[in-house]
Amino acid sequence: MHRDRRTKPRIGSVIAPCIAVALAAIAPAAGFELAFVSDRDGSADIYAVGDDGSGLRRLIGDDAEDTSPAWAPDGARLLFLSDRDGDQDVYLADPRGRHTRDITQSDAFEESPAWSPDGQQILFVSDRDDNLEVYVAGADGGSARNLTADPVWDGSPAWSPSGNLIAWVTDRAENQEVAVAAPDGSGMRIVATHTAWDGDPAFSPDGTQLAFRTHRDGNISVYVCDLDTGEARSVSGPECWNEPAEWSPDGSKLAWASSPTGNREIVVADVASGVVVNISNASSNEWAPRWSPDGAKIAFLSDRGGDVRLFVANVDGSGVVEVGGGPVLDVPCSWRPEP
Repeated sequence: MHRDRRTKPRIGSVIAPCIAVALAAIAPAAGFELAFVSDRDGSADIYAVGDDGSGLRRLIGDDAEDTSPAWAPDGARLLFLSDRDGDQDVYLADPRGRHTRDITQSDAFEESPAWSPDGQQILFVSDRDDNLEVYVAGADGGSARNLTADPVWDGSPAWSPSGNLIAWVTDRAENQEVAVAAPDGSGMRIVATHTAWDGDPAFSPDGTQLAFRTHRDGNISVYVCDLDTGEARSVSGPECWNEPAEWSPDGSKLAWASSPTGNREIVVADVASGVVVNISNASSNEWAPRWSPDGAKIAFLSDRGGDVRLFVANVDGSGVVEVGGGPVLDVPCSWRPEP
């Protein structure tokens, strides 16, 4: 009997579409990606999305609270915080959110995970010694050592781009000030000493300057300090509340959230000239700006739709696109360094 071959299903014709669907579900978006946090599925989970809103997917999903995503410098690993083991620890995952593991493994509370520039070490804050201290550990969490080792509060750590310095906020002078030291804790010194509150340090990309917030002008201002001379100057002015600043990849600008008209707006300052430009100019609130790795875009949070959402815009504020695909939590996003 003749068999019509046209009606016989071929294995390849069945499998290929299935493979295409499976790959589409896990394939990252083109261009740069962002990791962010949303509770749209009932608990705080970590999602990834392209800077044009494509390729949205859940990276880390668990009944626990998973927050504070931080891509490694090579874009191949992700740090995050989770309380899935009963206390908040630092976890590590691959780019697809697999092979998650607790790398701090303590019964203490941990926060503020950050990568060293070479991706070989991490910083985190822990109360394992009965008060909050800054710790340095290997990228797998091993050989953790107490960098600050002082009975007062220490937190908000940041690596210098070359990895030779760590900055953090300390309460050891009975008011919070910014300190820097080598990764082994040696050579500690207070930066831009003042009797007012200082906090939220951020190194410039060339490592010569440190941006920080201060109360020394009567309101919370953004200052820049030269690490060689110790000279500090305001780049924001004292007339309104200013939030933590982030450097552009080329080190020429700073972006932060300010409240010049009562609501929070994204502003960009030219560090050399001191010119500050409001790039959001909205009646809603915008905050938590984060520069893309190439410096061409800025991601930020906004409540312009009623709830908190994640947006990406060009550095002049044009071309605003919502990319999060729904409500997000009030947690800054993290750009993946590699496309």
